[in-house]
Amino acid sequence: MTLAEENYLKTIFHLERKLKSEVSTNALAERMQTRASSVTDMMQKLADKKMLVYKKYKGVQLTEKGKKAAAYVVRKHRLWEVFLVDKLKFHWDEVHEIAEQMEHINSV
Repeated sequence: MTLAEENYLKTIFHLERKLKSEVSTNALAERMQTRASSVTDMMQKLADKKMLVYKKYKGVQLTEKGKKAAAYVVRKHRLWEVFLVDKLKFHWDEVHEIAEQMEHINSV
């Protein structure tokens, strides 16, 4: 999975939990600071991978496969934050952006 795909899944995951409904492409575009047309292209790619259900003019909803993938990325992010604070002695207000990059690292 690409970095962009992981970021979209994570964002949809958070918005679904906040809105408790399908997530519109406009809401995603606003949150991700991109164009709605770019969001639509990515939604079609993720739908092809069975990560979400995309309903034109309605929005998207994660499938179980998509929820698991998104939760995995969120978990890695949180683990990196804890590691940076507990082991490397960063402050909590410093770790979010670093964890944003580290969450995409996969071991070999």
